Amino acid sequence: MKAVVTQDLTKTYANGVRALVGLTLEVEPGTIFGFLGPNGSGKTTTVRLLNGTLSPTRGTAQVLGLAPDSEAVRLKTATLAELARMYDHLTVAANLRFFARLYGMDRAAADRKIGGLLAALELDGRLEQKLGTLSTGLQKRVYLARTLLNDPEVAFLDEPTSGLDPESALQVTELIRALARERGTTVFLCTHNLPLAERICDAYGFLHQGSLVASGTTEDLVRGVSEPLRVRVTTFEGVHESVIRGEEEINGLVRSIMDAGERVRDVRVMRPDLEALYFHYLGKASR
Repeated sequence: MKAVVTQDLTKTYANGVRALVGLTLEVEPGTIFGFLGPNGSGKTTTVRLLNGTLSPTRGTAQVLGLAPDSEAVRLKTATLAELARMYDHLTVAANLRFFARLYGMDRAAADRKIGGLLAALELDGRLEQKLGTLSTGLQKRVYLARTLLNDPEVAFLDEPTSGLDPESALQVTELIRALARERGTTVFLCTHNLPLAERICDAYGFLHQGSLVASGTTEDLVRGVSEPLRVRVTTFEGVHESVIRGEEEINGLVRSIMDAGERVRDVRVMRPDLEALYFHYLGKASR
């Protein structure tokens, strides 16, 4: 069973704005899926359709094989919105205990879960501080702890590292990676942070003006780029870059360099990185 499946998912708002057009997508369970696109491309609308807070104009969606607006899905999933809010006048502990009760957790179970999450996010010393007194970065970590209270099978994360300093962003990144690798959580990650996405995502979807323009693993996306392959051969004597028609030409290229008397240190096929792929597909879609 796929973690997320959509078919022709479309949302047109009452003012006539078409935020999402014919989204057909599958996300494998236990993977980190990077959903990428500029502001206004429809990422947040997609998340709201998948977590049941919006109804589609047309098309269907399933999360864990269930309708997004079902109670069962809400118990098995969680969402961290970019502009998430909690209660500033309450302590971190009181906030998290309140949300734990909404999931039916008793006080003892809630405190055990809260303690583990705050330790993982290095917030255990902040338990009795009022949320509103914390910095933006620390608040963001508390919001993430709230998102993970129910051990979700699918977590929708919208810009989880925005507003964080590099050290905090790295902590959150490692926690997201651990969710998928160790707990089998499916992570649906909306972000503008391409280096973050490239480090942790297994597959991607590129959204442009409400339409999905490309999706797949890095290898899938690279195969769709009709640019010539470039090979960089580094020797003790220098660096050689060449354009080749296919990887079968690499051995002949290396042999010719060695025949010229150079000693080879490294051979690398220069594939486009995620940033290059992103701008390739979005640029192609805008033409």
